Amino acid sequence: MQNIEILRFQLNNLVTQARQDIYTLSTINQTTIAPQILQRLWDTITTIHFISELLANQALNNHLSTPTTAKIMPSNNAPVNPTKIPSGVTTANASIAQITERNLTVEQLANFDGKNGRPAYVAVNGLIYDVTNNRAWAAATHFGLLAGKEYSQEFASCHAGQQSILATLPVVGRLV
Repeated sequence: MQNIEILRFQLNNLVTQARQDIYTLSTINQTTIAPQILQRLWDTITTIHFISELLANQALNNHLSTPTTAKIMPSNNAPVNPTKIPSGVTTANASIAQITERNLTVEQLANFDGKNGRPAYVAVNGLIYDVTNNRAWAAATHFGLLAGKEYSQEFASCHAGQQSILATLPVVGRLV
């Protein structure tokens, strides 16, 4: 329960930051600062989405692990089986199921180098992250590191204790 409160607090802070950035964009006359604010808004929304998926996953796990005979009632008032995810609803569990279906070897990962229109992926600690649209990985490189490779040691040496960096990136698979 404490983790949920921490996530809720972080969500509230992110929403406040987004509101402030939107207000700033609506009042500034300088077009040179707008791209920076828009990038920060993009990063904020990405983090909000990630946290909301965590919370949805937690709520679903709590719901499925608690014995109940109650039915979930969506807005159209049609009963839904509580053990089955309704069609058209995405949850973190659904994302996790897709992750385990996509296993890549180091050789296969090398194909996702961000060149010629291909996505840019990197692996850290066994998970594969999509860095295609990440500003820090512009042109599929990050401080001399190239996409399409495994960087667990490099991440640990440069970003020790900063797992929140990875939390903002979409997970697309597992390294096998």
